[in-house]
Amino acid sequence: MTNKKRDEEQYVYNLELERQLDEEQYQAEKQALYQELKEVRETQEKQWQEREESISKQEKEQEETKAKLEQLEQELEQKIKQAKEEGKGIGTYQAKIKSDLRSKEIEGEKHNYELRIAALEETISNQDIRHQKLSHQLEASLKQVQDLAVKAIEGTSNRNSFEAMKEIAMEQAKNPQKSK
Repeated sequence: MTNKKRDEEQYVYNLELERQLDEEQYQAEKQALYQELKEVRETQEKQWQEREESISKQEKEQEETKAKLEQLEQELEQKIKQAKEEGKGIGTYQAKIKSDLRSKEIEGEKHNYELRIAALEETISNQDIRHQKLSHQLEASLKQVQDLAVKAIEGTSNRNSFEAMKEIAMEQAKNPQKSK
């Protein structure tokens, strides 16, 4: 029976010890949560205070801006009236200047186009003359080639005439390159 009593006392002791430890842990967690809640509340209150200050500052800026806007609107109306009066006189003067400038631009463009046309016509004329010269050179070269071919076919040429033909062909090949 003493074992049973000892076991029972041991069980009760362990149970009370466990309850005490659970209670201490519960109290510690509770304290930590209260501390965290306190910090969150302080942070939120600080943020609200900052927001209130920011909103107050924005409201003040808005009022100042409204006052400036009203002043600017009044100044704008005065400037518009003044500008309308000045604009009538300036508009007529500017229209005359624009008209004169545009007529001079048109005259300049016409002169420019006439010069370009003359330059293009001269280029065409030069190209025609060059084309005719090249055509004559081509005809002369063809005639020489035909003459050489006839001599070669007739069989009257020998090694010297072959060399002469080669030299003439080389000369003809060089001549068109010079005229380019």
